[in-house]
Amino acid sequence: MKLFKYSPEIICLLLFTFFSSLWVYSIEENRKKTMRLAPLLTLELLLPQHKVQLLNANFSDQLHYDRLSQLQSEIESLLFHITISPQSEQLLKDYQRTSLNYIQLISMLKTSQRLITSTVQFEDKKTIDTIRLLLFSFITTPNKKEKERIIELLNSIDISNREQVNWPYLQLIKLHSLFIVNNHELTATYRQKLIKSAVVESIFKASEQLHIEIEQTTTRQLTGLFGAIFALLLLFMVILKRHQYALKETSLAHQKAVEVKTQFLANMSHEIRTPMTGIIGLVELILKTKLDEEQRSYLEKVEFSAASLLVIINDILDFSKIESGQLPIESIIWRHDKLIDNITMMLGKVAEEKNIELIFDFDPNIPTEMVGDPVRVNQILLNLLSNAIKFTEQGHVILKTSIIKDVRDNFSERILYQIQDTGIGLSAEQQTKLFQRFTQADESTTRKYGGTGLGLAISKLLVDLMDGEISVSSELGKGSIFTLNLPLLTAKSAVPPAQIIKQKGMRLLLLEDNKVTQHVIEKMAKYLDVKIKVTSTVAQAKALCLQDQFDIALVDWNLDGETGLDFIEAIKNESCCPTRLVICSAYSQSFIEKSSTINSDLHYLAKPLTITSLSEILNVENNESTDISSNISLKHQAIETEKIKPQNEKTQLSHEHTILLVEDNKINQLVATKLLSSLGLNVDVAENGIVAIEMINKNHYPVVLMDIQMPIMDGKEATIELRKTYPTDQLTIIALTANITEDEINYYRGIGMNGHLGKPYELEKIREILSGFYPLSDE
Repeated sequence: MKLFKYSPEIICLLLFTFFSSLWVYSIEENRKKTMRLAPLLTLELLLPQHKVQLLNANFSDQLHYDRLSQLQSEIESLLFHITISPQSEQLLKDYQRTSLNYIQLISMLKTSQRLITSTVQFEDKKTIDTIRLLLFSFITTPNKKEKERIIELLNSIDISNREQVNWPYLQLIKLHSLFIVNNHELTATYRQKLIKSAVVESIFKASEQLHIEIEQTTTRQLTGLFGAIFALLLLFMVILKRHQYALKETSLAHQKAVEVKTQFLANMSHEIRTPMTGIIGLVELILKTKLDEEQRSYLEKVEFSAASLLVIINDILDFSKIESGQLPIESIIWRHDKLIDNITMMLGKVAEEKNIELIFDFDPNIPTEMVGDPVRVNQILLNLLSNAIKFTEQGHVILKTSIIKDVRDNFSERILYQIQDTGIGLSAEQQTKLFQRFTQADESTTRKYGGTGLGLAISKLLVDLMDGEISVSSELGKGSIFTLNLPLLTAKSAVPPAQIIKQKGMRLLLLEDNKVTQHVIEKMAKYLDVKIKVTSTVAQAKALCLQDQFDIALVDWNLDGETGLDFIEAIKNESCCPTRLVICSAYSQSFIEKSSTINSDLHYLAKPLTITSLSEILNVENNESTDISSNISLKHQAIETEKIKPQNEKTQLSHEHTILLVEDNKINQLVATKLLSSLGLNVDVAENGIVAIEMINKNHYPVVLMDIQMPIMDGKEATIELRKTYPTDQLTIIALTANITEDEINYYRGIGMNGHLGKPYELEKIREILSGFYPLSDE
């Protein structure tokens, strides 16, 4: 089977072997035939010259004979280097033999002619002269009669008498004359044979045939070359195609694995979020009832643990979305100050409980509104700041924000966040693997501080998706600085930066024991044209009050070995007391009031301070009836108590405006019902899609909250069935799901759902989604 599997490669290799062999063989054959052709062409040129010289030998001089001999020698030397057909070879041999006989005979005849024409005196001169004339006439036009007459005259010469004058010469004349008469016709025969010889044509044909063979060999050579190249290219194409197919199979397998993993994580997320919804919801509901301190403490720890588990679930799901390319980055207008408020609400109290100073140092020129994805920016900053707090045992964590110019991008503006801490720090080796998935500094870090090691990896991926940059600079044991910069995009209709009202001439006393916080607030006060005096202890603050009159005192609640309440207790009844006393803390105002024994109104400013919050509290006129806490503290602190009104106290709605909750989990039914009731809503409950359809057909519900995964008939099937009867403008269906990937959301929208609400249920999220479709009670 493997042999057949690779048959295309085998065929290509066989073709390559055949054509390459043909190419190599043709090259050698072409070389040999070219070597054969060269002497043959030379012979083709020499033979006609030799033939002409040979036929004219009877009328030539000595120089002619020399040229003829040279040609003969060249031809004989070429005969050793040529290869011709047997017929041509025979013709050439006959030509050589005939030409040799002819030239010999011609030479002898010319010698005899010279001898006969010599001017020697003889006794019978008349007869000799007659023989001479007849011989020349015979040589010119041979005929039988003249031949007989010459022979007759020669026979009449008596050469027996040795006493005759020039007897020896007379004897030679007779012999040579007889030689001429007897051989002249043979000379003509040789001449005709040479003239009729086809040796030149034969050699020409041989060279022409060799030319044709060389051209054919050249054609075969090119065929072999291009055939080998084609076979090689075909082999490469087959290999590339096989690799492409293998990569495609691998890609499909990987895609399938990603889909399986995504589906698995989505299912696991749903299965985990469903009970988590019940746990978190019930804990929230219980915390809003009357409890003793011990019970509240236990439940707050349960709530914290559940929230921590939810963070881990969200991290895993986000990582899965990013890996599968299903995490879109939004581009909407958002408010920077709201994001900072959320960070303060989430982390301020955590930092204060660890006795760590959380400090904000912001550029006043940062725009109020930006364009981007506020959820992901908030997620990144929360991760970096929560890590900084987690790994810092003492000292401070600073969030610095400013605007920079990107020289690499035509000096475009970017927003720069720097998170600096005084924590455990990182070695150079730890920094190299910091943004890798499931990675922390070392195993001891995981054991001591916990965590999955996904937070920074997700942050890095999110930063890359937003065309930003993130880096770290750290030294082991001396803290770290995380730097994040993102494109600063502002909408044309964006709200300009908040107008900071300066308070020139106002005198401010700052009681704060953290040097960095002192420096930051001093910088803010300088920007606001406020005169500030800074102190670290209650005693020093009281002494400053005795020396000078202050318009306002900002008092840190948690000082080293004492509290800000100690200062207020000591100064409140003194004449030197500042006009306004403001407690600064990350703890809520209600917590501080419960902890205080002072029977007076306390003004409150949430930490960490921003220049906006400082400007607002400084701008409040000296009017004790002004409710500072409502303007400042509430927008920086988490809602401590969201009292759920009893059913009989809420605004009663008519039955046709009752909301339908479709949820199969009994605990989640209870949690959702209580949360919806707190918004002044009547709630009917259906446990699956079939029951929901029956109830909708009997009653009119303006809004249906539809769980996705339910037995018998799930939310998707129920929605598809309902949309056959009720269009989107008649019946609002909101999906309740733990699967909030972009693909899932698009699918819900595609089947006719108007919106989606993620699990676990949160009151503010429920309020936000419902307010878009239904008028809620303001109570």
